[in-house]
Amino acid sequence: MMGKTQQLEPKLFYHGVSLDRRIPSDHPLRRIQQVVDFTFIRSQVADLYGSCGHTSVDPVVLLKLMFLLFYENVKSERQLMAQLPMRLDWLWFCGYDIDDQTPDHSVLSKARRRWGAEVFSTFFETILTQCVQAGLVDGEIIHVDSSMIDANASKDSLQCQVRLVSDQLYDQLEQTSEPDKPLEKHISTTDPDARLSKKKYSRTTLGYKDHRSVDDKAGIVTATVTTPANVTDDKVLTEVIEQHQHATGKEVEMVAADMAYGTGENYKMLHEQGITPCISHQQRSSRCHPDFNHDKFIYDAKQDCYLCPAGQKLPRHQEKPRENSIIYRADRQTCQSCRHLKQCVSSQQFGRQIRRNVNTEHIEWADGCLSKYERKRLMARRKYKAEGSFADAANNHGFKRCRLRGIEKATIQNQMIAAIQNLRKLLRAINLKPAAGACKRLIERLKRHTINALGLLRNSEPLETVI
Repeated sequence: MMGKTQQLEPKLFYHGVSLDRRIPSDHPLRRIQQVVDFTFIRSQVADLYGSCGHTSVDPVVLLKLMFLLFYENVKSERQLMAQLPMRLDWLWFCGYDIDDQTPDHSVLSKARRRWGAEVFSTFFETILTQCVQAGLVDGEIIHVDSSMIDANASKDSLQCQVRLVSDQLYDQLEQTSEPDKPLEKHISTTDPDARLSKKKYSRTTLGYKDHRSVDDKAGIVTATVTTPANVTDDKVLTEVIEQHQHATGKEVEMVAADMAYGTGENYKMLHEQGITPCISHQQRSSRCHPDFNHDKFIYDAKQDCYLCPAGQKLPRHQEKPRENSIIYRADRQTCQSCRHLKQCVSSQQFGRQIRRNVNTEHIEWADGCLSKYERKRLMARRKYKAEGSFADAANNHGFKRCRLRGIEKATIQNQMIAAIQNLRKLLRAINLKPAAGACKRLIERLKRHTINALGLLRNSEPLETVI
């Protein structure tokens, strides 16, 4: 017999309805509730609230809502609060009942402005500490990389700020400590902190960069530094390493990164700290014949000059502090009389010149630290550890576009996403531990039975008797 049409007839009262019974025992939010202690937020923000006036929403609830925003990959806080009454698991996770009044989305933005980025940095470090205690972080080998993030602003919002540039120039003249600070000609009126940048073979991005260090053992994110998109990768390596060592309490022994981090200054820093680099450096392109490349010229430290393949000297010509290099140049007349002129010199006015980095010794040290096989192996691991971490963040947590505006809010987003990625790995490790222990006990039992069987065979008893 066909059933009747299902019609919803709302009841005035519901008896025996329990959210806790409706949430499965293996629900991910149940496991997160057991592993993560969100109550730390109370003591962290206690000084930011007064003793009189309206009572605020529980800070623990607000932190959980911000957690859900990135964990569930919701596009905005407004959309999060619109979906909250319809999600029983979210209501249970935040401590609400079915008929409770949920807060407005503006409560989240007000709390975030009041708390600042330090609270979310503490949350990231708390999860990271649990990963270290669970044995997921080795701390000795880290992979460093960066990824572009689109700002919550359109490129159409860029305007040429002539007066702003002149003000920056005036301030730059006043502050001699930062004489090389670049002046920005185009500023977004929607998000003034965002900057334009472009990576090789990619489109131009208005936004920010997330610089990460990822531990080699289990792919745990140990440090995250947010900068405007136009900040080059090599400028942030020192800060990333310091943040990693502070958060994990472990000294770095080896760093793997791409060519963008391969500068003489970084090699010098790593050498002074006793860290082995697996970082290639970019070779300057040359239009000369291969027999007259840079490496064919011999540097004479005593005379502070280069000797060309023809035996002529290239004395010191000019220092360039901004580029940390020294120019060595031969006289035009000397090169003009050489039979290798066309193969060696590309300039029509000057003689052959060589650019020497002031940290050449450290560059040569970095090139000889690892064998070709070991360097290739580490770079392959960096590809799926560091780049895989960014891919996971983009696919599952909306990493590639800022939900909010401003560098502080972009920092909060990156810290929350990194903490959630680490938490997912931590939950998997906790689930695997009992199974691993059972397998280990089974292996030990099999070993004992095997030893006993071999002992019986050695007692000169017939094989049939043993069986």
